[in-house]
Parts: sequence; structure tokens; C-alpha cells
Amino acid sequence: MNGRKRQNFTLIELMAVMLLMGVLMLMMLPAFNRMIRGNKVDQVTSNLKLGLEQAQARAVSSRRAVALVLPTKQSNWTGTTKQPVYPFCYGGYRLAYVEADGSDWKFIRWVPDSEWKNAPDGAMLVEVMIPADSDYTTTEGNSLGASSVKDLNPLSDGLSNLMTVKNVKLPDPDDNNKLTDIGSVGGVVFSPYGGLKSDNDMRLAVAEAVPSGSSVVYPTKDSNGKPINWLMLSINKFTGRISYYPAED
Repeated sequence: MNGRKRQNFTLIELMAVMLLMGVLMLMMLPAFNRMIRGNKVDQVTSNLKLGLEQAQARAVSSRRAVALVLPTKQSNWTGTTKQPVYPFCYGGYRLAYVEADGSDWKFIRWVPDSEWKNAPDGAMLVEVMIPADSDYTTTEGNSLGASSVKDLNPLSDGLSNLMTVKNVKLPDPDDNNKLTDIGSVGGVVFSPYGGLKSDNDMRLAVAEAVPSGSSVVYPTKDSNGKPINWLMLSINKFTGRISYYPAED
């Protein structure tokens, strides 16, 4: 029986296969990037939902008001060029005990074992809405309005409906044992009974977005400038229940 003659690949054949694989990878890369960015919107929204649920549970168990502190600005330290360790990504958060201070809330201390939860690049908390009603009989909040989202500046516009938490303290960059007051930031506050400390429900919108100076840019948007890839959470003012909006069946 004659043995089969083994044929090796030539260099030209190997180069042709590698070139073809490279072309296919380049063609698939945009779709892969879109899929990753879409997953980041899901991830940020899911993380925020978990953080809100943890804040509510801690408020009930401790019988104290607890805030999910959300960074809404970049604070500078007086007398130093260093910046605090602070997740300026509009989607990071940390839990803190607070107490009423007029219409606002005063920072007391961070919840023990609570650390900053940062958000991945590519998705951001871009808007907090206060709906006119809370019975979900209207479509308000079901889409991100072009007038409020196009060229949105989350430093002052989109997150202005968050509750104000005053006198937030962070470790001094020159001395970790010293806490420095960085002023007021936004937050969501739960009562000791588990409800939302607000006269209305709240809705938090997360979109595929990247910061650009004092504004944000939406990589995927429609002809009106509205983001295409987004999710929204709703918080019931009475029960504190956090759900995706529209409410899941």
C-alpha cells in the first residue's frame, strides 16, 4: 500500500489566510465594540439598581436615613493641586448616613464597609427625572426627550433633580487620616421605613455616553440627537421599590 504524500502549506498560502482573517476581524470590530458598549449600559444600570437596593435595606435595618451618594461635580481641593479619589463617572456611588437639614440632607458618615463603586467607561448616568404622576398611566419618562438630553450637561442640568447631600467628607490627599469637606453632591435618600424621601417618584436614565469637556457625547444617537442605547430605573416614593421603567411584567 502506497503511503499518502504529505503536502505542507506554502508561505503564500499562509499569508493569504492571515490577510483574510485580518480583514474579517476589521469588519467585525465595529459590531463587537457596539456590543461591548451596550453591555456597559446594562452593567451600569444593574449596578445602580443594586446600590439603591442596598441603600434601602441599610436604611430599614439601621432605622436611619441612608443616601446613595452620586458624584455630580468635580471638586477642587483648597491649597493643593491634588485631586481626591472620587469616581467622576456619573454612575459611581457610595452609601452614607445622612440627616435632614431643611430641604436638603447633611452628611454624617459613610456606611461601614461601604466603598466607592465605579462605573465602566462608555456608559453614564445622564439624567434624573421627576415624573408629574406616579401611577404609570402615561408615557412620560418612557423616552429621553430631545430638549433635555441633546447636548446635555450633567454637571448642572441632567442630574439637578437629585437630592442635595451637604458637607460630604473625603480623605485628604495629603493625609488619609484627615477628612476634608468637599461641599454638596447629589444623592438618593431612603427613609428608615424604606420609602423614598421625595414628594414624587424618581427615574434614573443611563445611556451610552462619554464625557466631552463640560458636556457628554452620545456615540449612537438618532436624528434628533437623542441616545439610542439607554435604560431607565424607577423608584417608587412610597415603597422604595426599584424597577426598570416601564415596569417589568
